[in-house]
Amino acid sequence: MALGINNLNNRFNINANNNVNNRRALGMANLPAGIFTTRFKLMKTYHDLWRNIIDFDNLQIAYNSARKNKTHNPLVMEFDQHWRLNLCILLRELRDKTYKPLPLRTFVLRDPKTRIICVSDFRDRIVHHAIVNVLQPIFEKRFIYDSYASRRGKGVLQALNRFDRFKRKVTGNGRLRQNARNRNDVVGFALKADIKHYFQAVDHQVLLTCINKHIKDENVLWLVKRILDNYQSDEPSKGMPLGNWTSQFFANIYLHELDYFVKNQLKAKYYLRYVDDFVILHDSKQFLKECEEKIKSFLVTGLKLELHPDKCKIIPLRKGISFLGFRVFYHYKLPRKRNIRKIKSKLTQAIIEHENESRDAYSVLDLFQSWSAYAKWGNTYNIRQRIYNSIEKEFITLLPIQKING
Repeated sequence: MALGINNLNNRFNINANNNVNNRRALGMANLPAGIFTTRFKLMKTYHDLWRNIIDFDNLQIAYNSARKNKTHNPLVMEFDQHWRLNLCILLRELRDKTYKPLPLRTFVLRDPKTRIICVSDFRDRIVHHAIVNVLQPIFEKRFIYDSYASRRGKGVLQALNRFDRFKRKVTGNGRLRQNARNRNDVVGFALKADIKHYFQAVDHQVLLTCINKHIKDENVLWLVKRILDNYQSDEPSKGMPLGNWTSQFFANIYLHELDYFVKNQLKAKYYLRYVDDFVILHDSKQFLKECEEKIKSFLVTGLKLELHPDKCKIIPLRKGISFLGFRVFYHYKLPRKRNIRKIKSKLTQAIIEHENESRDAYSVLDLFQSWSAYAKWGNTYNIRQRIYNSIEKEFITLLPIQKING
């Protein structure tokens, strides 16, 4: 048995060395391993990506990504003990197409909305990263600039900054309405909307068609379908699990069709999207009404999705737009009230746990500081100071080093 394992390891070591030599031949020997996937940009067609996905180097990079910040997880620790052998076994399963994901573990998260979160086994998460390593560079250059979720260099802060830029453009740098009552009483409107039960409503066949526009490799499509089919939903061939890295990536591929439609067919210049939450700014309310109707029709016929009836509204900019946890006015932005209630509730519970000696003081402070780092991007100095003062008496010896900035 030991001899068989050694032979298996030696064979894949030889393959790994050959891959390094191939990179040298391409003039990429001096590139760091972290940008391994950039070599796929050299490919002119995408008919033969399978070998790149099951490449041992790619699986090793995927393994390192999947275990990042999770090295104390028991499943990760178990895999780590014989990681090279486990990767070889995983590679063989993929190569022979005997790979089958393990059942998802689920739990309910109320934060404050109730969501069902699905967790894949660690070895399956490696496969997810391996897929995204290869496919993301291909699709990234096709995504519009103003899609901000699960992309390098993007995120909540960048989306909020872009929203600020758009509102200045639409209002002509803050032009006020006639008989304005305050300096935030500006012209302009926003169509604010999101998709009804987006992750549960994604149609597998539509998603595969979107991917197949650019990826013609049947083996890759087989693996994507196998991952999608591992999610058990109320409707067959529907839905993706919240929590999978592939789900976040596929979500962008799916709604790229909407992005393209809005930007190129509707000619909506000031449009941005974060996952399924999107906004269009314009100085004409009638234009936004027409956009809303056309988007509804496109989603139903093209993507088999629906706008959320309670969350699709055309709102005057002067009233403030709820976006990514903030209510954004022209001259300032405030955290939503439910977010403030949530952090207060979490801190109260954390302090109780600390008093019961089931939580240390520094973890309570970390909870406050992590929220404060997010909230400071709004006009929140006063509310952060009040929350800080409310817990200061509990941790008087620790808090002097924790400053409220901004």
